Amino acid sequence: MKKLATLLLAAGMTAAAASPASAVDVKVDGRYQFQFQTGSEGFHGQNTDYALQRVRLGLTFIASENLSGYFQLQAGTHDWGTDTTGNSVDVTMRQAYVDWTVPSTDIKVRMGRHAFDLPAYASVSSMIADLVADGVVVSVPFADRYNVTGFWTRMARDANGEGDVTDVNAPKYDLFGLVGNASFDGLTVSPWAIYGTKGDATYVDGTRFSPSNLTDQGNISGQGRADIAIFGAGFEWKPFDPVTLALDAAYGFVKYDESDDQEGWYAVGKAAYATSFGEPTLLAWYASGDNRGRDENSGQIPIIYGDFNGTSTYFDNTFGPVGGHRYSFGGTWGVSAQMNGMSFIDGLTHDFSVTWFAGTNNKYNGDYGSGYDYLTTEDSAVEFDLLSTYEIYKNLHAALELAYIIEDFDTNPAHGRGDEDFKNDWRAALHFEYKF
Repeated sequence: MKKLATLLLAAGMTAAAASPASAVDVKVDGRYQFQFQTGSEGFHGQNTDYALQRVRLGLTFIASENLSGYFQLQAGTHDWGTDTTGNSVDVTMRQAYVDWTVPSTDIKVRMGRHAFDLPAYASVSSMIADLVADGVVVSVPFADRYNVTGFWTRMARDANGEGDVTDVNAPKYDLFGLVGNASFDGLTVSPWAIYGTKGDATYVDGTRFSPSNLTDQGNISGQGRADIAIFGAGFEWKPFDPVTLALDAAYGFVKYDESDDQEGWYAVGKAAYATSFGEPTLLAWYASGDNRGRDENSGQIPIIYGDFNGTSTYFDNTFGPVGGHRYSFGGTWGVSAQMNGMSFIDGLTHDFSVTWFAGTNNKYNGDYGSGYDYLTTEDSAVEFDLLSTYEIYKNLHAALELAYIIEDFDTNPAHGRGDEDFKNDWRAALHFEYKF
């Protein structure tokens, strides 16, 4: 088998050498991630441990500064030992798009499957939309300070033949949006707006058109056709050199044909001061919650497919591919005191944070969740996080994540929670990342 593989590789290299010279330059990028983790899960003392890996490999095909293509594969995330055959790890196309510039202009176009993220300055990524999806993006610069970007994203489409659909047209889930950007001395402002529409269909077996990306990391789960509108803005201000102030805020609603409407807002702010020994940072956020009777009184902002880096274990600010319980902070509020980038040994850095967070959902909604994914005004917790990162080589890093969460969750049966036995959560994870 090894000899056959060697012969095939040699034949491929010979054919490539014999082919006409190509005008396309190829650049390769990649990321290998390994994560070894132990800890508890879900605040019920259930111990977990696993070893996993994920590989992403990308190729950029550059014809000129005005035309290029990108293709990225992903293998995993693969949990060691779950594939007993040794050859059935899923390999998928993660991204595949073409970038081109409209001739004789500065207008840039991206079309295909690509990573998509709304502006975020106080948080690493947007809570509303941080995903990989299919669509078209058009970016138009004005002078040196301004830029307007428009996009259409096809989130889902129920192809004919996937089920017996009573409607003749396959339902779709589309997003349309505009993002502005203005940069001044020390100040960046990025307003944005999204309009989305989700179609509807009923199958013979009674199930409805409900794409997984409506609920996997989002909360747009009402019945029937839906119109989605979300408006937001991000700000970053550096009044003087060591200080950075940032704010992200948004308001949005969903109108459902067959369910009660959904409406809410959030704001997250950050203040950081860069010093020679580290960067003290204060992070705070608030997101509106559900009123009593969640189904009829949803007060959370619609989330398409969000992410939030408030903590490493309850939320999702992990170094590796698998991290926290939740990807968004909908229905919560909190404050995080951090010291990032501390270094006492060359090549070794530390990030430390203490975060208090609580729910903003009505206390009588306890039967919708038990601390793991739904917090009421009677639930709160404190999380301690320490991330230590060491540069083994220029492209190879090792990291140790330690986290401990002290819970204070409601167990009052009158609030729908029942007599549950909550326990503190903890996590220890060792990561290795080779990135090129």
